[in-house]
Amino acid sequence: MDAVPEVDFDHHADEYFAHKHDVWRQARGCPVAHNPRYGGYWVVSGYDEVAQVSRDEATFSSTHYPGLHDGISWIGIMGIPRGEGLSPAGIAEADEVTHVALRRLLNPFLLPAAVAAYQPLLERLARWAMDQRIARGEMDLVADFTSTVPAVMTLLILGLPADRWEHYREVFHTTLAYPKDSPEFAHAATLIPDMIEDLRRRAAERRADPKDDVLSGLATMEVDGRPLDDDQVVSVLWNLIGGGLDTTTSLTSLALYHLDVDRDLRARLIDDLDLIVPATEEFLRWTSVNETLTRTVTRDVELGGQPLARGDHVMLSWLSANFDEAVFDRPEKVDIDRAPNPHLAFGVGPRRCIGMHLARSQFQLMMKEVLTRIPDYEVDRDAVRFYQGNPELTGVVALPARFTPGKVDGLERPF
Repeated sequence: MDAVPEVDFDHHADEYFAHKHDVWRQARGCPVAHNPRYGGYWVVSGYDEVAQVSRDEATFSSTHYPGLHDGISWIGIMGIPRGEGLSPAGIAEADEVTHVALRRLLNPFLLPAAVAAYQPLLERLARWAMDQRIARGEMDLVADFTSTVPAVMTLLILGLPADRWEHYREVFHTTLAYPKDSPEFAHAATLIPDMIEDLRRRAAERRADPKDDVLSGLATMEVDGRPLDDDQVVSVLWNLIGGGLDTTTSLTSLALYHLDVDRDLRARLIDDLDLIVPATEEFLRWTSVNETLTRTVTRDVELGGQPLARGDHVMLSWLSANFDEAVFDRPEKVDIDRAPNPHLAFGVGPRRCIGMHLARSQFQLMMKEVLTRIPDYEVDRDAVRFYQGNPELTGVVALPARFTPGKVDGLERPF
């Protein structure tokens, strides 16, 4: 019997975060290999193999069940090892029937036609957010701008109070950006119980008095004739808030940081703002904000020439797939002329990110706002802080910048 190919790295260790691109480059030498750490799991690093797993939800399941279910441990998408007491991640870890029902509910709010209708509001949000700092000649591009537009828009679509966007941002951004043993994480965690109770209360209000928003749909929907209970409603809301508040913020912040380094590319985008459209796809690929997710194998199967057994756990690396040299020429380079650009930043298959159209739109509007109103921004690179210790997500904690003070448009707060 042939030996099982093996990789051995700890994706929670400082060494991994310092050299993760090297780790994944080496892993792609055998795109499906076994890692003996954390009880053992399969690492899927090649583009074709990651796409194959993502398209086959029946065999490589995203669903999470607490404890054993049908004799195996269903870990869901949230990492290896799965954190103790971690609740199911809403739509992302729902069973197939519930997942389809939830996507059907969300589609009217997130498909291209709906996103197109949001454009005037998104433009006003971006201008208003820039107005708050542009006359000062300095801002933290994360705290003062790139987190504002996605947070407010997410809450408005969901039917939650948009004027509490900073409160939601503090909880979600901090718990994703800081290590679990940090004081910042500990403080944010103390805010979670009250936030959950508030979501429960608002769901109860919508059951009694539904409106045209996602929260009302969740509070009143049924799956196979059964309404969602409070825990399910809160879990889906939590998943949607986290995805809406943080990922587009991280994408935009990382792109702005890169444009501070690559001033020639910045000048090219300023001269031709239409190039922001292809630049969107390249920054989605290059940043790969959602770096890894996990799956549970539901039946014996062969993947990349390796036999996987029912109950095995799999880690997919979107980051590695998006840097696969077999698909992308010079993947380490940001090349906005790259075509085609078949990146997997939003995933692929039945669990593909439902918010991808909104994410693209928000990114493009925020980039245009920065490049037209503060085109000469300079980042204080010594003060930049990136996410720490999160193997699933990457982003920027702080991105302080200076620029020539500009004119305030004088827009009233649009929410």
